[in-house]
Amino acid sequence: MHHDQVGFIPGMQGRYNICKSINVIHHINKRKDKNHIIISIDAEKAFDKIQHPFLIKTLSKVGIEGLYLNIIKSIYEKPTFNIILNEQKLKASLLRTGTRQRCPLSLLLFNIVLEILATAIRHEEKIKGIQIGKEEVKLSLFADDMILYIKKP
Repeated sequence: MHHDQVGFIPGMQGRYNICKSINVIHHINKRKDKNHIIISIDAEKAFDKIQHPFLIKTLSKVGIEGLYLNIIKSIYEKPTFNIILNEQKLKASLLRTGTRQRCPLSLLLFNIVLEILATAIRHEEKIKGIQIGKEEVKLSLFADDMILYIKKP
């Protein structure tokens, strides 16, 4: 069952993120300054738009090299897709973004890229999180969802 379907019961991390969001909303509602925004992003859909050269460069930056990087490059260097229409196979086309469906490697690649993005957001000084006590809340991650908490968007 996909987590968007009725009946999804969030696990420990999901409950934590829900409580975190409620606390942030409660904190904002108590303030006079209402210049804050909460953004929910479906990271899976965004990941499907990532171009392959960026994916390879990101993997290189996190230390994946040699044989492993070459294997990933060979999978994603010139991937093609075919369309079958009325039992007739049309000309193959080049696939420039996204990952291969049902590829066990896709989940690992997704997690690496998502963590790189989250780290970049956490360290970006221009993106101001919402200050609650001594903690600055900027984002929450859960499965393929990212929630951003931004002050003065």
